[in-house]
Amino acid sequence: MVKVKTLALSVSAALALGAMGSAQAATTTQQVADLKAQVAELQQMVQSLSSQQQQQAVQLQQQAEIAAAKPAPVAPTASSTKPGWITLADGQTQLRVYGSVRADSTYDTKGGNSDTTSITNNTNKVPLNSANGTRNNLNVSAATSRLGVDVVRPTQYGDLTGKLEADFMGSSSTNGDGSFRVRHAYLSLGKWLVGQTTSPFVNVDTMPETVDYNGAMGGGTKRNVQVRYTQPITANQKVLVALEGGDVDKLSTAGTAITAGTTTTSSGGNRLPALTARYDIATADKKGLLQVHGMLHENRISAATAANNTGYNIDETKLGWGVGVGGKYSFTPNDTVFANYYHLKGDNRYMFFQNDAYVASRVGTDLYIGESESDSGLLGYSHKWSPKFRSTVAAGAIWYKNSDTYANYAKTTASQTLNKSLYNIIVNSFYSPVKDVDLGVEYTYGQRETFASKTALVDNKGDYSRVGLMARYNF
Repeated sequence: MVKVKTLALSVSAALALGAMGSAQAATTTQQVADLKAQVAELQQMVQSLSSQQQQQAVQLQQQAEIAAAKPAPVAPTASSTKPGWITLADGQTQLRVYGSVRADSTYDTKGGNSDTTSITNNTNKVPLNSANGTRNNLNVSAATSRLGVDVVRPTQYGDLTGKLEADFMGSSSTNGDGSFRVRHAYLSLGKWLVGQTTSPFVNVDTMPETVDYNGAMGGGTKRNVQVRYTQPITANQKVLVALEGGDVDKLSTAGTAITAGTTTTSSGGNRLPALTARYDIATADKKGLLQVHGMLHENRISAATAANNTGYNIDETKLGWGVGVGGKYSFTPNDTVFANYYHLKGDNRYMFFQNDAYVASRVGTDLYIGESESDSGLLGYSHKWSPKFRSTVAAGAIWYKNSDTYANYAKTTASQTLNKSLYNIIVNSFYSPVKDVDLGVEYTYGQRETFASKTALVDNKGDYSRVGLMARYNF
């Protein structure tokens, strides 16, 4: 702008001097007029250029103000990747692959169970002593190996998490046979969970460690498809409530004899899901945990009065229920005790080593359900000898009510499969030579006693003795 004005003044001065020189040279009046016109034209050009520069300055100022008012684009914030997790391409979703490579071996020195190809404890099925069951049975399996995936992604409602975990124990009667089995498959957001996972009714958090894949007698690991809600009470207390899937049994015959519940055939679902709940109380120092469990579900049998569309369907229902309490406490970093107690009526879904949930009968169009009723207990103690070596001793037992319809049926029929009582004693040790590797050895002694009385030919007790070995690499 200044340079343009200077140029205009210079030109004006030059023209003025030229005009003076021309006057001196006796130039004509017309030449002076022409010069004045040129000066006027230059002045107009200068004014036009000055106006354009002012407009450009205003536009630049407006653009600067708009840019200052508009927030700068925010780049997606990459999730802070936790050790062992992978952040996916969206920068938000994280994924973790985990699992274990495991091999198990068992040797039954006494009381080879009826499931002679099972690596899991089957004290409830061992042959009675009078049956002279097979001794010295060796079983091996790698079907207990696991593979799982955890996924987490932040949302406006909190972290959305998902889990898919499976092993290869699809068949319990053939050492798992390597067939795929889903253990966990669920998603969780906030306080809600939908999918298959461990039921709130079972006590996996307060059970001692075992080499046996299922765990100690007096415990359970039932995993059901469920809708679960978790409500924190305080920093150390919470309540879990779930609705879980169920089933119904159909009587396939019209006989009058009372039959064990498992001799019926499955035919669909119950009218209502099972209701389970758990209340957790942890100590502030995290040394202790107390859990209270509850369960309620429907037992339902169904039968047709006649076949070929000439009859109708009849049902009978009875509530099955259970309560339990379990706890653990670490007196020192190396010493932990465990204790669990359950009372069940009309249920064999949730806890290990249970009899059939009920016996059922039909007389004409009248159906009857006689439910089993039992108590169970589990005590355990674990000690860490060193960072690499630890041991556990545990004892568990189940005993049934001996004076109800269920017990009377078992006695009358001299059943060799319905147990009046069972117990196990377990001693094990684990050695971890390097990080994430466990080598375990375990001895289990057990016994079952049936409702039927002992006779000269048939005993009513069966003893069980097993040594188990395990090698596992966790990743």
